Amino acid sequence: MITTQIDRHRSIRSTGRPKIHMPRTVVYSLCALLLSGCRTPTPPSNQEMLDTSLRSISPESWSSPARAGSVDTGWIKTFQDKELEGFIEGVLQNNLDLKSAAVQVEAAAATARRAGAALMPKVTAAGSSRYLDSFDNSRLGDRENTGAQLIVSWEIDVWGRVRAGRAAARSNYEATEADYEFARMSIVALATKTWYLATETSLQLDYAKEVVEVQASTLKLVTAKFDEGQVTQKEVYLSSADLHTAKDRVQQIMIAHKEAIRALELLLGRYPATELEIMKKYVPLPPPVPAGIPSEILERRPDLVAAEKRAAAAFHLVTEAKMARLPRLSLTGAAGYSNSELLQIMDANESYWTVAGNFLAPIYTGGALKEQVNIRTAQQEAVLLQYGQTALKAFSEVETALANEPLLAEREKFLNAALEDNEGALDIAQIQFDNGKLDLLSVLQMQERVIASKISHISSRNERIAQRVDLHLALGGSF
Repeated sequence: MITTQIDRHRSIRSTGRPKIHMPRTVVYSLCALLLSGCRTPTPPSNQEMLDTSLRSISPESWSSPARAGSVDTGWIKTFQDKELEGFIEGVLQNNLDLKSAAVQVEAAAATARRAGAALMPKVTAAGSSRYLDSFDNSRLGDRENTGAQLIVSWEIDVWGRVRAGRAAARSNYEATEADYEFARMSIVALATKTWYLATETSLQLDYAKEVVEVQASTLKLVTAKFDEGQVTQKEVYLSSADLHTAKDRVQQIMIAHKEAIRALELLLGRYPATELEIMKKYVPLPPPVPAGIPSEILERRPDLVAAEKRAAAAFHLVTEAKMARLPRLSLTGAAGYSNSELLQIMDANESYWTVAGNFLAPIYTGGALKEQVNIRTAQQEAVLLQYGQTALKAFSEVETALANEPLLAEREKFLNAALEDNEGALDIAQIQFDNGKLDLLSVLQMQERVIASKISHISSRNERIAQRVDLHLALGGSF
């Protein structure tokens, strides 16, 4: 080997140009490179995964009554509530959960880029310096050896193992990105419902205080009748109990209202000091929204997109595990210089280069690689079933929201009619009282009925708004 290297070096010195002889290992590796164009298998589509996991296809239309047409975009603006829009904008800018989710997206993107880097050549530099001498000044003398080299290595992805890993990382990144988008949609929906919950509790608090005033007047009247011997002590106790119950109701609503305000402040990323100001009236509920067709939500809802991408990642990981059982080929090249004693003895040039091909094939691993394939396959099946479950849940959320829309609308009509009837009865009772045909106690009782109807009507309106927001979220409509 040394003689060959010396002869080659002398040949270089004599001709002035190197005679390059390509090693056979390099030729074999380059031939293998030509075979590395194998395409990474394509994962099944979302509809194919749904058919596999559910053994059924999504229907062409919703079973619940739904308005035809494409799903609305920008549904926040349909409420025509500028204060709400400003609040939502603040939530999107300052919510800490969203900021954390955005950082996770950046980390997933970096992971995908790192997986792609495995397809590129790796370049490293190395150097050394050594000084050798003896203590007795022997003829060994001092020796100083220095050297440096640049090394290039590249694994040839013949079977697509590395590309499959890169595809899995890419799918995981896309899933994380879809998770972030669904988090944004969910937080906007939560913020909207909490905003109107705060409105509801604020209005209910005003009405609850009116009930306290009515009960206080009732107790005063019942006490006067007791003094005149017209009622017993039992009626006084019952009236007093009603007053305390009404006061307790005020405290309960006040607690709920403060909790709603704190929740809004937390969504804004602010300290929960219950200092946020909100409006104290409802906006008209927008008209019914179009629902599209069931199959569209498979591509529109971010949580379903995320589940699909995770299933695709699992598919690529199975491919990667299978390809790991096949041989691996790689190329390594290096160039550098060295002033070692050996080169000086051989009268060789201090500069050098080398190219090598490497072959690695697993022969016996105790079944580890085979079981890794089984593990990845089982994980893929589990993710596929989870995709089907997520799709079923999404369909159920849409069907529930669509079915509840007309029911809640009818309920609000009934409660509105009850409010109008109670207000009409109160007007008549007030006239009868003015004419001396009805006592004050009966009038106060009618006032309490009217206030109770107003409270029920407010709750019904807020329930419809919350249901509408849930429908937009279930359909995957943008905001």
